[in-house]
Amino acid sequence: MKLPFLRPRTLTEGLRELARRHPDEAEEYIDTHQAEWESIVEDDPHNAADILEALDSRSAAELVATIDSEELGEVLDEMRPEAAADLIEEMSADQAAAALAEMDADQAADVIGALDDETRTEVLSAIEPLAAAEIGRLLAYPADSAGGLMTTDVAALPMGATTGEAIEMLRQMHSELGSNLTYVYVVDDTGQLRGVVSFRDLVFARPGQGLDEVMVPDPYFVPADADRAVVAELIQRYHLIAIPVVDAEGMLLGMVKVDEALEAVAAELAEDIAVMVGAGSEEGVHTPVLTSARRRLPWILVNLTAAGLVALVISRFEGIIESQARLAALMPMVAQLGGNTGAQSLAVIIRAMAIGDLPPGKALRAVRRELATGATLAVVVAVISGALIAAITGDRRFGEIVGVAMAVNLITAGLAGGGIPVILRRLGLDPALASNIFLTAITDTVGFGGFLLTALILL
Repeated sequence: MKLPFLRPRTLTEGLRELARRHPDEAEEYIDTHQAEWESIVEDDPHNAADILEALDSRSAAELVATIDSEELGEVLDEMRPEAAADLIEEMSADQAAAALAEMDADQAADVIGALDDETRTEVLSAIEPLAAAEIGRLLAYPADSAGGLMTTDVAALPMGATTGEAIEMLRQMHSELGSNLTYVYVVDDTGQLRGVVSFRDLVFARPGQGLDEVMVPDPYFVPADADRAVVAELIQRYHLIAIPVVDAEGMLLGMVKVDEALEAVAAELAEDIAVMVGAGSEEGVHTPVLTSARRRLPWILVNLTAAGLVALVISRFEGIIESQARLAALMPMVAQLGGNTGAQSLAVIIRAMAIGDLPPGKALRAVRRELATGATLAVVVAVISGALIAAITGDRRFGEIVGVAMAVNLITAGLAGGGIPVILRRLGLDPALASNIFLTAITDTVGFGGFLLTALILL
Protein backbone atom coordinates (compact mmCIF):
# COMPACT_ATOMS: atom_id res chain seq x y z
CA MET A 1 0.00 0.00 0.00
CA LYS A 2 1.49 3.36 -1.04
CA LEU A 3 0.44 6.85 -0.11
CA PRO A 4 1.78 9.88 -2.00
CA PHE A 5 4.10 12.35 -0.31
CA LEU A 6 1.97 14.45 2.04
CA ARG A 7 2.52 16.97 4.76
CA PRO A 8 2.64 15.34 8.23
CA ARG A 9 -0.82 16.48 9.34
CA THR A 10 -2.42 15.55 6.02
CA LEU A 11 -0.69 12.15 6.11
CA THR A 12 -1.89 11.52 9.65
CA GLU A 13 -5.49 12.41 8.85
CA GLY A 14 -5.38 10.34 5.67
CA LEU A 15 -4.04 7.35 7.58
CA ARG A 16 -6.75 7.76 10.21
CA GLU A 17 -9.48 7.70 7.54
CA LEU A 18 -7.81 4.73 5.85
CA ALA A 19 -7.80 2.86 9.19
CA ARG A 20 -11.51 3.51 9.65
CA ARG A 21 -12.44 2.38 6.14
CA HIS A 22 -9.78 -0.24 5.37
CA PRO A 23 -8.00 -1.27 8.59
CA ASP A 24 -5.99 -4.04 6.90
CA GLU A 25 -4.49 -1.59 4.40
CA ALA A 26 -3.69 0.89 7.17
CA GLU A 27 -1.95 -1.81 9.19
CA GLU A 28 0.06 -2.86 6.12
CA TYR A 29 1.12 0.75 5.51
CA ILE A 30 2.22 1.26 9.11
CA ASP A 31 4.20 -1.99 9.09
CA THR A 32 6.28 -0.69 6.18
CA HIS A 33 6.56 2.90 7.41
CA GLN A 34 7.56 2.55 11.04
CA ALA A 35 9.34 5.91 11.16
CA GLU A 36 6.18 7.74 10.05
CA TRP A 37 4.10 5.82 12.60
CA GLU A 38 6.50 6.66 15.43
CA SER A 39 6.38 10.30 14.39
CA ILE A 40 2.56 10.27 14.52
CA VAL A 41 2.61 8.70 17.99
CA GLU A 42 5.06 11.31 19.24
CA ASP A 43 3.54 14.41 17.63
CA ASP A 44 -0.16 13.56 17.39
CA PRO A 45 -1.28 11.07 20.06
CA HIS A 46 -4.96 11.90 19.48
CA ASN A 47 -4.92 10.73 15.85
CA ALA A 48 -2.67 7.82 16.80
CA ALA A 49 -5.38 6.79 19.27
CA ASP A 50 -8.05 7.01 16.56
CA ILE A 51 -5.95 4.81 14.28
CA LEU A 52 -5.43 2.19 16.99
CA GLU A 53 -9.14 2.17 17.86
CA ALA A 54 -9.96 1.37 14.22
CA LEU A 55 -7.74 -1.74 14.25
CA ASP A 56 -8.38 -4.99 16.07
CA SER A 57 -6.79 -5.07 19.50
CA ARG A 58 -4.16 -7.69 18.65
CA SER A 59 -2.88 -5.74 15.64
CA ALA A 60 -2.93 -2.53 17.67
CA ALA A 61 -0.87 -4.19 20.42
CA GLU A 62 1.76 -5.21 17.88
CA LEU A 63 1.99 -1.61 16.61
CA VAL A 64 2.66 -0.20 20.09
CA ALA A 65 5.04 -2.94 21.22
CA THR A 66 8.12 -0.79 20.52
CA ILE A 67 6.67 2.54 21.72
CA ASP A 68 8.14 3.84 24.97
CA SER A 69 5.90 3.98 28.03
CA GLU A 70 5.54 7.76 28.15
CA GLU A 71 4.31 8.05 24.56
CA LEU A 72 2.07 5.00 24.93
CA GLY A 73 0.54 6.54 28.04
CA GLU A 74 -0.29 9.71 26.09
CA VAL A 75 -1.94 7.64 23.35
CA LEU A 76 -3.96 5.57 25.85
CA ASP A 77 -5.04 8.86 27.45
CA GLU A 78 -6.72 9.79 24.16
CA MET A 79 -8.49 6.47 23.63
CA ARG A 80 -11.90 5.51 24.88
CA PRO A 81 -11.45 3.53 28.13
CA GLU A 82 -13.06 0.39 26.67
CA ALA A 83 -10.82 0.47 23.57
CA ALA A 84 -7.73 1.14 25.68
CA ALA A 85 -8.68 -1.76 27.95
CA ASP A 86 -8.95 -4.11 24.95
CA LEU A 87 -5.47 -3.00 23.88
CA ILE A 88 -4.00 -3.48 27.36
CA GLU A 89 -5.41 -7.01 27.58
CA GLU A 90 -3.13 -7.91 24.67
CA MET A 91 -0.03 -6.58 26.49
CA SER A 92 2.07 -8.01 29.27
CA ALA A 93 1.20 -6.79 32.76
CA ASP A 94 4.55 -4.98 33.04
CA GLN A 95 4.14 -3.12 29.73
CA ALA A 96 0.57 -2.15 30.63
CA ALA A 97 1.58 -1.00 34.12
CA ALA A 98 4.41 1.14 32.75
CA ALA A 99 2.07 2.87 30.28
CA LEU A 100 -0.70 3.40 32.85
CA ALA A 101 1.80 4.95 35.25
CA GLU A 102 2.35 7.70 32.68
CA MET A 103 -1.35 8.54 32.50
CA ASP A 104 -3.36 10.86 34.73
CA ALA A 105 -4.70 8.83 37.64
CA ASP A 106 -8.33 9.48 36.71
CA GLN A 107 -7.80 8.36 33.11
CA ALA A 108 -5.85 5.31 34.25
CA ALA A 109 -8.66 4.43 36.67
CA ASP A 110 -11.22 4.59 33.83
CA VAL A 111 -9.13 2.21 31.73
CA ILE A 112 -8.42 -0.21 34.58
CA GLY A 113 -12.11 -0.17 35.50
CA ALA A 114 -12.92 -1.43 31.99
CA LEU A 115 -10.57 -4.44 32.29
CA ASP A 116 -11.81 -7.90 33.19
CA ASP A 117 -11.25 -8.89 36.81
CA GLU A 118 -8.23 -11.12 36.22
CA THR A 119 -6.35 -8.61 34.07
CA ARG A 120 -7.20 -5.77 36.46
CA THR A 121 -5.67 -7.65 39.36
CA GLU A 122 -2.48 -8.44 37.40
CA VAL A 123 -2.02 -4.88 36.18
CA LEU A 124 -2.68 -3.27 39.57
CA SER A 125 -0.18 -5.58 41.22
CA ALA A 126 2.45 -4.51 38.66
CA ILE A 127 1.89 -0.77 39.20
CA GLU A 128 3.97 1.11 41.76
CA PRO A 129 2.15 0.86 45.14
CA LEU A 130 1.46 4.58 45.66
CA ALA A 131 0.04 4.98 42.15
CA ALA A 132 -1.98 1.77 42.53
CA ALA A 133 -3.41 3.05 45.82
CA GLU A 134 -4.51 6.34 44.21
CA ILE A 135 -6.10 4.51 41.28
CA GLY A 136 -7.80 2.17 43.75
CA ARG A 137 -9.32 5.14 45.60
CA LEU A 138 -10.75 6.46 42.34
CA LEU A 139 -12.10 3.04 41.37
CA ALA A 140 -14.07 3.00 44.63
CA TYR A 141 -16.35 5.73 43.26
CA PRO A 142 -19.12 4.89 40.76
CA ALA A 143 -18.05 5.78 37.22
CA ASP A 144 -21.04 8.13 36.82
CA SER A 145 -20.33 10.10 40.02
CA ALA A 146 -18.24 13.21 40.64
CA GLY A 147 -15.62 11.02 42.32
CA GLY A 148 -15.48 8.77 39.27
CA LEU A 149 -15.06 11.76 36.94
CA MET A 150 -12.59 13.82 38.95
CA THR A 151 -8.84 14.17 38.65
CA THR A 152 -6.87 14.31 41.88
CA ASP A 153 -4.14 16.42 40.26
CA VAL A 154 -5.23 19.87 41.46
CA ALA A 155 -3.47 23.05 42.52
CA ALA A 156 -4.26 23.27 46.24
CA LEU A 157 -2.47 26.01 48.16
CA PRO A 158 -2.53 26.84 51.90
CA MET A 159 -4.70 29.78 52.94
CA GLY A 160 -1.83 31.35 54.88
CA ALA A 161 0.36 31.80 51.79
CA THR A 162 0.87 35.14 50.05
CA THR A 163 0.18 35.66 46.36
CA GLY A 164 3.91 35.86 45.67
CA GLU A 165 4.49 32.53 47.42
CA ALA A 166 1.52 31.08 45.56
CA ILE A 167 2.96 32.00 42.16
CA GLU A 168 6.28 30.37 43.08
CA MET A 169 4.47 27.21 44.24
CA LEU A 170 2.56 27.08 40.96
CA ARG A 171 5.80 27.30 38.99
CA GLN A 172 7.00 24.23 40.83
CA MET A 173 3.67 22.42 40.27
CA HIS A 174 3.51 23.19 36.57
CA SER A 175 5.51 20.16 35.42
CA GLU A 176 3.29 17.79 37.41
CA LEU A 177 -0.14 19.33 36.88
CA GLY A 178 0.17 20.64 33.32
CA SER A 179 -3.30 21.32 31.90
CA ASN A 180 -4.85 20.69 35.33
CA LEU A 181 -3.75 24.16 36.47
CA THR A 182 -7.23 25.41 35.68
CA TYR A 183 -8.06 26.95 39.03
CA VAL A 184 -6.07 27.47 42.21
CA TYR A 185 -7.98 26.13 45.18
CA VAL A 186 -7.29 27.41 48.67
CA VAL A 187 -7.43 24.99 51.61
CA ASP A 188 -6.96 25.39 55.34
CA ASP A 189 -4.61 23.42 57.58
CA THR A 190 -6.99 20.45 57.64
CA GLY A 191 -7.36 20.32 53.84
CA GLN A 192 -10.89 21.73 53.78
CA LEU A 193 -11.83 23.79 50.73
CA ARG A 194 -12.03 27.48 51.61
CA GLY A 195 -11.82 29.37 48.34
CA VAL A 196 -10.71 29.60 44.73
CA VAL A 197 -8.37 32.06 43.04
CA SER A 198 -8.15 32.85 39.33
CA PHE A 199 -4.75 33.23 37.67
CA ARG A 200 -5.70 36.76 36.66
CA ASP A 201 -6.22 37.80 40.28
CA LEU A 202 -2.93 36.17 41.27
CA VAL A 203 -0.96 37.96 38.57
CA PHE A 204 -2.34 41.42 39.35
CA ALA A 205 -2.31 41.08 43.14
CA ARG A 206 0.47 42.62 45.23
CA PRO A 207 3.10 39.96 46.09
CA GLY A 208 2.57 40.44 49.81
CA GLN A 209 -1.22 40.02 49.78
CA GLY A 210 -2.57 36.88 51.43
CA LEU A 211 -4.53 34.36 49.39
CA ASP A 212 -7.44 34.84 51.76
CA GLU A 213 -7.66 38.46 50.54
CA VAL A 214 -7.87 37.69 46.83
CA MET A 215 -9.70 34.36 46.82
CA VAL A 216 -13.41 33.88 46.18
CA PRO A 217 -14.65 32.31 49.42
CA ASP A 218 -17.08 29.37 49.55
CA PRO A 219 -16.85 28.37 45.87
CA TYR A 220 -19.36 26.08 44.22
CA PHE A 221 -18.46 22.42 44.79
CA VAL A 222 -19.94 18.95 44.53
CA PRO A 223 -19.70 15.99 46.92
CA ALA A 224 -17.85 12.95 45.63
CA ASP A 225 -21.06 10.93 45.36
CA ALA A 226 -22.90 13.55 43.28
CA ASP A 227 -24.39 12.22 40.04
CA ARG A 228 -22.68 13.27 36.83
CA ALA A 229 -25.84 15.05 35.69
CA VAL A 230 -25.60 17.32 38.75
CA VAL A 231 -21.94 18.02 38.01
CA ALA A 232 -22.66 18.92 34.39
CA GLU A 233 -25.60 21.12 35.37
CA LEU A 234 -23.52 23.18 37.83
CA ILE A 235 -20.65 23.61 35.38
CA GLN A 236 -23.07 24.74 32.70
CA ARG A 237 -25.15 26.99 34.95
CA TYR A 238 -22.20 28.90 36.40
CA HIS A 239 -19.96 28.77 33.30
CA LEU A 240 -17.14 26.99 35.12
CA ILE A 241 -14.04 25.46 33.57
CA ALA A 242 -13.86 22.99 36.45
CA ILE A 243 -15.62 22.32 39.73
CA PRO A 244 -13.99 21.07 42.96
CA VAL A 245 -14.99 17.77 44.55
CA VAL A 246 -15.08 17.38 48.33
CA ASP A 247 -15.78 14.59 50.81
CA ALA A 248 -18.39 14.58 53.58
CA GLU A 249 -16.13 16.76 55.80
CA GLY A 250 -15.47 19.31 53.06
CA MET A 251 -11.92 18.08 52.35
CA LEU A 252 -10.76 18.83 48.81
CA LEU A 253 -10.43 15.57 46.86
CA GLY A 254 -10.03 16.74 43.29
CA MET A 255 -11.89 18.51 40.52
CA VAL A 256 -14.04 17.67 37.50
CA LYS A 257 -12.99 19.51 34.35
CA VAL A 258 -15.49 20.79 31.81
CA ASP A 259 -14.40 18.28 29.15
CA GLU A 260 -15.13 15.41 31.54
CA ALA A 261 -18.54 16.94 32.28
CA LEU A 262 -19.33 17.21 28.56
CA GLU A 263 -18.35 13.58 28.04
CA ALA A 264 -20.56 12.66 30.99
CA VAL A 265 -23.54 14.46 29.44
CA ALA A 266 -22.96 12.66 26.15
CA ALA A 267 -22.76 9.33 28.00
CA GLU A 268 -25.96 10.14 29.91
CA LEU A 269 -27.86 10.88 26.71
CA ALA A 270 -26.46 7.77 25.02
CA GLU A 271 -27.59 5.65 27.97
CA ASP A 272 -31.05 7.21 27.84
CA ILE A 273 -31.35 6.29 24.17
CA ALA A 274 -30.29 2.71 24.90
CA VAL A 275 -32.60 2.37 27.90
CA MET A 276 -35.57 3.80 25.98
CA VAL A 277 -35.55 0.75 23.72
CA GLY A 278 -34.72 -1.76 26.44
CA ALA A 279 -30.95 -2.12 25.98
CA GLY A 280 -28.76 -2.01 29.09
CA SER A 281 -27.59 1.41 30.24
CA GLU A 282 -24.01 0.11 30.52
CA GLU A 283 -24.09 -1.91 27.33
CA GLY A 284 -21.74 -1.11 24.47
CA VAL A 285 -20.13 -2.74 21.46
CA HIS A 286 -17.49 -4.26 23.78
CA THR A 287 -20.04 -5.93 26.08
CA PRO A 288 -19.92 -9.77 25.98
CA VAL A 289 -22.71 -11.33 23.90
CA LEU A 290 -24.27 -13.32 26.74
CA THR A 291 -24.27 -10.27 29.01
CA SER A 292 -26.03 -8.18 26.35
CA ALA A 293 -28.57 -10.93 25.72
CA ARG A 294 -29.29 -11.29 29.45
CA ARG A 295 -29.85 -7.53 29.85
CA ARG A 296 -32.10 -7.25 26.81
CA LEU A 297 -34.20 -10.38 27.34
CA PRO A 298 -36.56 -9.02 30.04
CA TRP A 299 -37.59 -6.09 27.85
CA ILE A 300 -37.93 -8.32 24.80
CA LEU A 301 -40.37 -10.41 26.87
CA VAL A 302 -42.25 -7.24 27.86
CA ASN A 303 -42.41 -6.34 24.17
CA LEU A 304 -43.64 -9.84 23.38
CA THR A 305 -46.41 -9.44 25.95
CA ALA A 306 -47.41 -6.10 24.43
CA ALA A 307 -47.44 -7.62 20.95
CA GLY A 308 -49.61 -10.44 22.26
CA LEU A 309 -52.06 -7.88 23.63
CA VAL A 310 -52.26 -6.18 20.24
CA ALA A 311 -52.81 -9.55 18.54
CA LEU A 312 -55.58 -10.34 21.03
CA VAL A 313 -57.29 -7.02 20.28
CA ILE A 314 -57.11 -7.62 16.52
CA SER A 315 -58.44 -11.17 16.90
CA ARG A 316 -61.64 -9.76 18.39
CA PHE A 317 -62.41 -8.13 15.04
CA GLU A 318 -61.80 -11.07 12.71
CA GLY A 319 -65.30 -10.83 11.28
CA ILE A 320 -65.06 -7.23 10.10
CA ILE A 321 -61.54 -7.85 8.70
CA GLU A 322 -62.76 -10.87 6.70
CA SER A 323 -65.69 -8.92 5.24
CA GLN A 324 -63.64 -5.79 4.51
CA ALA A 325 -60.18 -7.00 3.53
CA ARG A 326 -58.89 -3.51 2.70
CA LEU A 327 -59.01 -2.69 6.43
CA ALA A 328 -55.96 -4.93 6.89
CA ALA A 329 -54.00 -2.66 4.55
CA LEU A 330 -55.12 0.58 6.22
CA MET A 331 -54.84 -0.10 9.94
CA PRO A 332 -51.00 -0.25 10.20
CA MET A 333 -50.90 3.36 8.98
CA VAL A 334 -52.80 4.55 12.03
CA ALA A 335 -50.57 2.68 14.46
CA GLN A 336 -47.37 3.82 12.76
CA LEU A 337 -48.24 7.53 12.78
CA GLY A 338 -49.34 7.25 16.40
CA GLY A 339 -46.01 5.65 17.31
CA ASN A 340 -44.04 8.38 15.54
CA THR A 341 -46.02 11.14 17.22
CA GLY A 342 -45.58 9.58 20.65
CA ALA A 343 -41.84 9.07 20.07
CA GLN A 344 -41.47 12.79 19.35
CA SER A 345 -43.16 13.70 22.63
CA LEU A 346 -41.12 11.09 24.46
CA ALA A 347 -37.86 12.49 23.10
CA VAL A 348 -38.74 16.07 24.09
CA ILE A 349 -39.65 15.10 27.67
CA ILE A 350 -36.66 12.80 28.27
CA ARG A 351 -34.23 15.33 26.81
CA ALA A 352 -35.64 18.02 29.11
CA MET A 353 -35.23 15.71 32.10
CA ALA A 354 -31.69 14.77 31.09
CA ILE A 355 -30.49 18.39 31.02
CA GLY A 356 -32.38 19.35 34.18
CA ASP A 357 -34.90 21.52 32.35
CA LEU A 358 -37.99 19.77 33.72
CA PRO A 359 -38.26 19.86 37.52
CA PRO A 360 -41.13 17.82 39.02
CA GLY A 361 -43.19 20.97 39.63
CA LYS A 362 -43.37 21.68 35.90
CA ALA A 363 -43.96 18.10 34.76
CA LEU A 364 -47.76 18.31 34.57
CA ARG A 365 -47.58 21.46 32.47
CA ALA A 366 -45.17 19.75 30.07
CA VAL A 367 -47.51 16.77 29.74
CA ARG A 368 -50.44 19.11 29.01
CA ARG A 369 -48.31 20.79 26.35
CA GLU A 370 -47.58 17.46 24.66
CA LEU A 371 -51.26 16.53 24.84
CA ALA A 372 -52.20 19.84 23.20
CA THR A 373 -49.52 19.34 20.54
CA GLY A 374 -50.82 15.83 19.86
CA ALA A 375 -54.38 17.12 19.60
CA THR A 376 -53.34 19.85 17.14
CA LEU A 377 -51.51 17.32 14.98
CA ALA A 378 -54.46 14.97 15.29
CA VAL A 379 -56.85 17.46 13.68
CA VAL A 380 -54.54 18.24 10.77
CA VAL A 381 -53.40 14.66 10.08
CA ALA A 382 -56.93 13.26 10.49
CA VAL A 383 -58.33 15.62 7.88
CA ILE A 384 -55.50 15.01 5.41
CA SER A 385 -55.37 11.23 5.85
CA GLY A 386 -59.16 10.88 5.80
CA ALA A 387 -59.49 12.85 2.58
CA LEU A 388 -56.61 10.94 0.99
CA ILE A 389 -58.00 7.50 1.86
CA ALA A 390 -61.50 8.48 0.71
CA ALA A 391 -60.07 9.58 -2.63
CA ILE A 392 -57.96 6.42 -3.04
CA THR A 393 -60.69 3.94 -2.08
CA GLY A 394 -63.58 5.88 -3.58
CA ASP A 395 -65.54 5.27 -0.36
CA ARG A 396 -66.11 8.15 2.05
CA ARG A 397 -66.69 5.74 4.94
CA PHE A 398 -63.10 4.47 4.83
CA GLY A 399 -61.84 8.04 4.94
CA GLU A 400 -63.98 8.69 8.01
CA ILE A 401 -62.70 5.53 9.70
CA VAL A 402 -59.07 6.46 9.13
CA GLY A 403 -59.65 10.09 10.14
CA VAL A 404 -61.39 9.26 13.41
CA ALA A 405 -58.95 6.49 14.37
CA MET A 406 -55.99 8.71 13.47
CA ALA A 407 -57.26 11.56 15.63
CA VAL A 408 -57.82 9.31 18.64
CA ASN A 409 -54.41 7.63 18.35
CA LEU A 410 -52.43 10.85 17.89
CA ILE A 411 -54.06 12.42 20.93
CA THR A 412 -53.32 9.26 22.91
CA ALA A 413 -49.74 9.25 21.61
CA GLY A 414 -49.12 12.83 22.74
CA LEU A 415 -50.45 12.06 26.21
CA ALA A 416 -48.54 8.77 26.51
CA GLY A 417 -45.28 10.17 25.14
CA GLY A 418 -45.39 13.04 27.60
CA GLY A 419 -46.77 11.07 30.53
CA ILE A 420 -44.78 7.82 30.59
CA PRO A 421 -41.42 9.38 31.58
CA VAL A 422 -43.12 11.55 34.19
CA ILE A 423 -44.86 8.54 35.74
CA LEU A 424 -41.64 6.51 35.77
CA ARG A 425 -39.76 9.34 37.47
CA ARG A 426 -42.49 9.71 40.08
CA LEU A 427 -42.19 5.98 40.78
CA GLY A 428 -38.48 6.47 41.41
CA LEU A 429 -37.44 4.74 38.18
CA ASP A 430 -35.26 5.93 35.34
CA PRO A 431 -37.56 8.07 33.13
CA ALA A 432 -36.03 6.55 30.02
CA LEU A 433 -36.52 2.99 31.28
CA ALA A 434 -37.89 1.17 28.21
CA SER A 435 -40.28 4.09 27.67
CA ASN A 436 -40.41 3.34 23.96
CA ILE A 437 -41.65 -0.19 24.62
CA PHE A 438 -44.53 1.04 26.79
CA LEU A 439 -45.33 3.75 24.28
CA THR A 440 -45.42 1.29 21.38
CA ALA A 441 -47.73 -1.01 23.34
CA ILE A 442 -50.18 1.84 23.95
CA THR A 443 -50.17 3.36 20.45
CA ASP A 444 -50.42 -0.05 18.75
CA THR A 445 -53.28 -1.18 20.97
CA VAL A 446 -55.20 2.07 20.57
CA GLY A 447 -54.24 2.35 16.89
CA PHE A 448 -55.37 -1.11 15.82
CA GLY A 449 -58.19 -1.46 18.32
CA GLY A 450 -59.56 2.04 17.78
CA PHE A 451 -59.38 1.66 14.01
CA LEU A 452 -61.23 -1.66 13.98
CA LEU A 453 -63.81 -0.49 16.51
CA THR A 454 -64.50 2.61 14.41
CA ALA A 455 -64.81 0.41 11.32
CA LEU A 456 -67.25 -1.89 13.13
CA ILE A 457 -69.42 1.12 14.02
CA LEU A 458 -69.34 2.93 10.67
CA LEU A 459 -69.50 0.00 8.23
